[in-house]
Amino acid sequence: MPVLLLAQGDAAAKDMLRRAIEARYGPRPPALDRLQIDFKGRSRFKVGPVMAWVPVDVVAYFSFPTAMRWDFIAKPLKLPVQRGIEAYDGTTYRSLRGGKAPNTIDDPAAASAIRQRLWAVASVMLTPLSDLFVRLEQVADNGLRATNTQLGDFADIYLRPDDTIDHVRVHCLNPDSGRTQDFIVRTSPEQKPVDDLLVPEKLTMLWDEEPTIELTPVQARINPELPPALFSLEEAPV
Repeated sequence: MPVLLLAQGDAAAKDMLRRAIEARYGPRPPALDRLQIDFKGRSRFKVGPVMAWVPVDVVAYFSFPTAMRWDFIAKPLKLPVQRGIEAYDGTTYRSLRGGKAPNTIDDPAAASAIRQRLWAVASVMLTPLSDLFVRLEQVADNGLRATNTQLGDFADIYLRPDDTIDHVRVHCLNPDSGRTQDFIVRTSPEQKPVDDLLVPEKLTMLWDEEPTIELTPVQARINPELPPALFSLEEAPV
């Protein structure tokens, strides 16, 4: 059964995406309208005067094509747990830190940055890129650009010779440095089943070439009920 591609764009880019989907999922890829995926790993945090690796739990929620949310819990040794949420409900970007009320971010560069970073993570799952709201174009012998036409954001996906994803790249504001940099999601060559989803064993997120987060998928829910209030931070996860 061939992979069905509804995305817009040129034939070469569509063929690259088709090969990447088949390399990940085989001939019967899952239809991902909504997705929850849980990770465990470590992240770079400022601990006192220095940056250090600390354990982190992350949950990502997606309701394609526009709603995305990223929850994290950092656990620095002998220091209070740090919690945060970044969410985009299709129109508004909100951020929450600790037990404070959600903060609406009106700065266009900051809102665009979180959308692009979340779109990069979504692109790693591949099948959302096959839908009507995506436009594809080839950008290199081993690379294609996937533009979310409803948001105007794009991610560049680069493949290995075996058609698995090597990395996904977007160019956006780094909120820590205040500079526009490359945000990269690099995937391990190895893949593993997590519940009913086949995913890379490890994701490494970098600013330019500096690693900042290393994550291992531990749980996945395909097409769960994700109410709109979850993405506007009016409702907590179940």
